[in-house]
Amino acid sequence: MPLEIINPSTQNKTGTLADYKNQKLLILDFWNTWCKSCIKLFPKVDSLNAEYNGRLSIVPVSNDPSKKVIPWMHDKEIVLKSTNVLGDNDTTGIGAYFPRKILPHVVIIADNKVKAITFPEYINRKNLNDMLNGRDVLIKMKYDDLNFNPRYPLFVNDLNGPENNFISRSIFSGLLDGIPSMYLLSHDSLRNRIILKMINNVFMNSWVAVYPEAAMYANNQIIYPSDQQKLMDSVLTYELIFPADAKDRLRAKVKSDLESYFGWTADTATSDIPTLVFGKTIDARKNATQDLAFDHPVVLDKQRMSLRGLIYTINMDRERGIYAMPAQANVLFDEKKECQFKSLKEMNRWLKRYGIIATIERNRVKQLIIRKL
Repeated sequence: MPLEIINPSTQNKTGTLADYKNQKLLILDFWNTWCKSCIKLFPKVDSLNAEYNGRLSIVPVSNDPSKKVIPWMHDKEIVLKSTNVLGDNDTTGIGAYFPRKILPHVVIIADNKVKAITFPEYINRKNLNDMLNGRDVLIKMKYDDLNFNPRYPLFVNDLNGPENNFISRSIFSGLLDGIPSMYLLSHDSLRNRIILKMINNVFMNSWVAVYPEAAMYANNQIIYPSDQQKLMDSVLTYELIFPADAKDRLRAKVKSDLESYFGWTADTATSDIPTLVFGKTIDARKNATQDLAFDHPVVLDKQRMSLRGLIYTINMDRERGIYAMPAQANVLFDEKKECQFKSLKEMNRWLKRYGIIATIERNRVKQLIIRKL
């Protein structure tokens, strides 16, 4: 079964899994270019391959062809010195033997036998040394529900009678193993009903169904008691099936369900809070003498990013705690290297080349207040 060996610095080659048959330990690391958590593993994979120097092979496998992966690796400046990337096809290649719904997806093959299908955190030096020395390793198996269809209602088998006996219902559950996190609103035209699914979402995100604008809120736009972080991060699954004729009452129904189940509610309010305001240098109302130390560095990855992308990066970091106002100008930062900014002054020195400045101002900003009933 030929597999494409993807390496930006060499001509295209092909290989097979038989090339690794003499390895005591072979680990297939399935990934894709859109999977950020997969890409973060690349340096670790490369260093482990170099460290063990032929005693084992950890091989990233992508179902994207080289014509897509190589330009992407060039653009990201990803250089893997000790690791080959294999290009595969899910329907005819090795991906068909290891089907999956969720990435990352790791397959451990020891002495040419599949020993485990698991998660990246189990690929560490202790476990690798134990496996190479023939010792048993306790590894959690990864389960992907390959038959899951997001268009169908959940928990149908829990009902008495045929699935079409009900008109409306709402159900809560915890983590559903093997199913990706998702938010889905669909219309069942056959039965004239709306199906809302929030699968494997944290409690905090569940309020997005009630207040859609909150999906873009920054850290300091969401207010909740500091001693309730465990509740805010708790994972839940919620499904609501509701008559389509009552669509205008959908949000009220979701809010009522969340309040009844958790004993907490959420409402919006407007407050004066410190904000970062981006503007053109010549139009800035203040100079750049203000400073602000970021709790976490603002990181621009090795990719093209717009000004709006930078604002999104700032707003989505929970630890930063400052809100960046949406910008009208959509400047493109075509940077090839990773940039990290630990303070506002540092960021402004970099923004200056693009004729943009960020200042701190107090603005009336909408916030989401989560409180106990």
